[in-house]
Amino acid sequence: MNYYEILGVDRNASSQELKRAYKKLAKKWHPDLNRDNLKVAEEKMKEINIAYSTLSDEVARLDYNKKLDAETAQSNKSGRQSTGGAGQKTSARTTSTSASGVNFEDINKSFSSFFGFDPKTHTVTDEDKLNTFAKDKRKKNPLDTGDLFEKFMGFKA
Repeated sequence: MNYYEILGVDRNASSQELKRAYKKLAKKWHPDLNRDNLKVAEEKMKEINIAYSTLSDEVARLDYNKKLDAETAQSNKSGRQSTGGAGQKTSARTTSTSASGVNFEDINKSFSSFFGFDPKTHTVTDEDKLNTFAKDKRKKNPLDTGDLFEKFMGFKA
């Protein structure tokens, strides 16, 4: 089952619609309100939380939509539906990567978007992320350990 189906919303749902669907499902499945069926409620809430956290984050939602489109194209290409068996396994993998917000297939892109520095090309991609605490040291290579060496050894290399 995909995240849109879990929340019961359309793929083009707005952030307000997502929030409304999340709140409605949270009231229905919250473990405190379902003590007689605690295991099922916990599993449902876990699914609902992952779906909402992914779809409410613009970047994670775009990534999820791309993976959803790829799965749909793959299932159409092979002529079978992606329900049950292997389809669920793929869905679980998608959950783990999307929920964390890390694209393990392109780790350099994820690193670059998180730290603001591309380790492959050694270029600064987002100065604000790179220089959060050091506004006066713009465009400094974050892998440069010269300052650390100088402070530790007491002399400049």
